[in-house]
Amino acid sequence: MPAKRHPVAPNKGSAEENAVEQSKQVAEEIKEAADDLVVVHAVLDKELTDKHRSSEVDQAVAHTEKIEKRLSKSAKALDEVNRKLEGKKAGTGQVKPAKR
Repeated sequence: MPAKRHPVAPNKGSAEENAVEQSKQVAEEIKEAADDLVVVHAVLDKELTDKHRSSEVDQAVAHTEKIEKRLSKSAKALDEVNRKLEGKKAGTGQVKPAKR
């Protein structure tokens, strides 16, 4: 199931505010793609018995897991960037510490 695309509504805010909103949207799409890959990985891993699995299928299943982990890591990094950008746009000129 492909990740759902969410259109970004035009914002009348500053270019920085628009960039932050678009960045948040991209982070959400990355998270959705990672979630989709978790499902694909689980189904392939569970449904394909060893008898029906070739080494190529095993490699593909392993690769889906690696891709999901990379996407999840990228989404977390993008969330961190967004928090920093939001801290700057709050007007302090300083970056707010990340919430953990």
